[in-house]
Amino acid sequence: MNSNINKRKIRFFTNRKFLKFIAICIFLCLFFVYFYHVLIKSDKVYTIIQKISETYNYQLRNVEINSIQRVNKFEVNNIVNKHLNQSIFLLPLKEISNSISQLSWVKDVNLSTNFNNKLIVEIFEYKPIGLLFYNNQFFYFSKDGKIIDKFREETNKNLIIFYGNQVSKVAYNFLNIINKTETVNMIKEGYYINERRWDVKLHNNIVLNLSEINIEESLKNYIKLIKKFNNSDIIKIKNIDLRDIEKAIISFK
Repeated sequence: MNSNINKRKIRFFTNRKFLKFIAICIFLCLFFVYFYHVLIKSDKVYTIIQKISETYNYQLRNVEINSIQRVNKFEVNNIVNKHLNQSIFLLPLKEISNSISQLSWVKDVNLSTNFNNKLIVEIFEYKPIGLLFYNNQFFYFSKDGKIIDKFREETNKNLIIFYGNQVSKVAYNFLNIINKTETVNMIKEGYYINERRWDVKLHNNIVLNLSEINIEESLKNYIKLIKKFNNSDIIKIKNIDLRDIEKAIISFK
């Protein structure tokens, strides 16, 4: 009996070209892993890129900073200038951005290059909405209540000074209300009383006690009332209680 009957050769890979292709792919993968660990970690690639950049003038030579009012441009340049002459392709943009973001008044930073020799720095600044009195000092703060920087007299620009616990968190809404009235440029100081209502001190040194609910109406009532007094009488007024929108209680000095 023929023992070869019904016997077949089973080939798992019938295409030798396919096997060769797989072998080449595995070799290339291993080569690139080696290339990365040996060359990248030893900074050889960075050195090569830097030398090529020096040869063809692809180095950081110029810095363009957008117009800024409060951020110290000198401090920005100090951060960026550390990377002068570095390859434009090797600039640590995230590191530079993080360093600039730590400067006072910086809200956000965008960095880009022209892929030749220039770094473009776009800085977005915080806009102060008022001055916060805290620990016997004055601080600029933003509409979201963030403390920006210590007060500098030369950059006040008639900002309202705010007093009270948690006042920086509610000041923006308060300002939105007074902006609807004629008193917007009359108020010098704002006092957040017991974290629920407002008193304000005007530039004429009159203190107004405002309604907890109807702030806008209280301020409008002040405008109506003050028009009934002459200047000699106004300077004698110390306080006007406007918490009840149906009446006003005036206290004199």
